[in-house]
Amino acid sequence: MAVDAGGREYDIDYRAWRPLALEELLSWIHLHLAQLDPASQNRVGAYLLGQSNLAREQALSSAGLPYPNRWFGPLTAPTHMMHPAIWSHPESVPRNPFVELRFYEEAWNLEERRHDPEKVTLVLIFDYRP
Repeated sequence: MAVDAGGREYDIDYRAWRPLALEELLSWIHLHLAQLDPASQNRVGAYLLGQSNLAREQALSSAGLPYPNRWFGPLTAPTHMMHPAIWSHPESVPRNPFVELRFYEEAWNLEERRHDPEKVTLVLIFDYRP
């Protein structure tokens, strides 16, 4: 999640960290980020926050945020169905710059979620603030 100066959290379009695939990035975070020293973790956070803001600015531009496949454009299949191109239209892109980056781990019970789709537990695993 990206966070603006007002404390509002926003989902980040999967294309923001290209050429990294979101699944690869999240796997690396789960396997290696906690093993890094604080200075290295801050460098990772600064890079990802910077890429998120660059992608946000590009998504707001007239050119928009490019799709991984330039020939198919918006018809390109997402790399994973759980990660749609959420910044495909300017009105869906956050207007304010991001000042913080948070990664959460999600957990849920299938039976509880069947009754209440919003029943998800979020655990903060990484928080970067410059």
